[in-house]
Amino acid sequence: MIRKAKACIEILRPINSLMVGFAVLVGIALSNGGKLSSPEVDLLGYLTGFFISASAMVLNDIVDINIDKLNSPQRPLPSGRLSVKEASLCYAVLSVIGIYLSYLINYLTFIIALTSWFIATIYDIKGKRSGVPGNIMVAYSVTVPLIFGAASVNKFPSIIWIYYYMIFATVLAREIAKDIADIKGDKEAGVRSLPIMKGPKFAAMISAILYLSAVALSPLPVIKRLVNLIAYSLPVAVVDIGLLYDSFYILNHLDKEDILKHKKRVLFYMLLGLVGFYLGVAI
Repeated sequence: MIRKAKACIEILRPINSLMVGFAVLVGIALSNGGKLSSPEVDLLGYLTGFFISASAMVLNDIVDINIDKLNSPQRPLPSGRLSVKEASLCYAVLSVIGIYLSYLINYLTFIIALTSWFIATIYDIKGKRSGVPGNIMVAYSVTVPLIFGAASVNKFPSIIWIYYYMIFATVLAREIAKDIADIKGDKEAGVRSLPIMKGPKFAAMISAILYLSAVALSPLPVIKRLVNLIAYSLPVAVVDIGLLYDSFYILNHLDKEDILKHKKRVLFYMLLGLVGFYLGVAI
């Protein structure tokens, strides 16, 4: 029983799901002048993000069970610690709970949660092999918690849309760059990624353009006086410098090891940028 419980928790990828719930709270704070909402709305928003994300994680493992038998045999399903039937039940329960909790906040959060669940499901089943459409689905899934948070408090200030595009463009660029490192395996799997269809140089150029577009928007909150100048500018300036560097780096470093280093750096920039976004409105 304990072994089964551990497998159930592991398949949820709890760290990922906890972070999605946290991103919803950040979306609430960014839309609410740096403050959270009522305890009830905050909790419902957090749990919705957690359960919808967790359901997607479970479905991903169900769909990828044959791949994981080769690449990650220690995972709950290929190792036999959890059956596909048990995982499917887990997926259904998590999905229903997540969507129901979103309904308890308001009608708009229900629509966003249902749409996000649907997109995550399509991505797990077909989107991974679709190339750019799949990249866009990932970028949407990473950034939608901000919009869900805004919908939770029924406030959509212009700054939330600026932040949304900056994060969306950065995630999309990172996903396209990541595909450069995965060309060999993706060719065998029949994935129609941008590097495969148009070449790694072209994909790197598109990634660089997306990074630069995010950097170009970063002064806008300051220009429009939507944020605290110092609290926002210090961390975001570091992010901008990093993205500028990596925009040029990726054009000339297309080896798998270089791309993986790039991917890790960009993840750090994203986390630091989120801190800057929050501090800019909270202070």
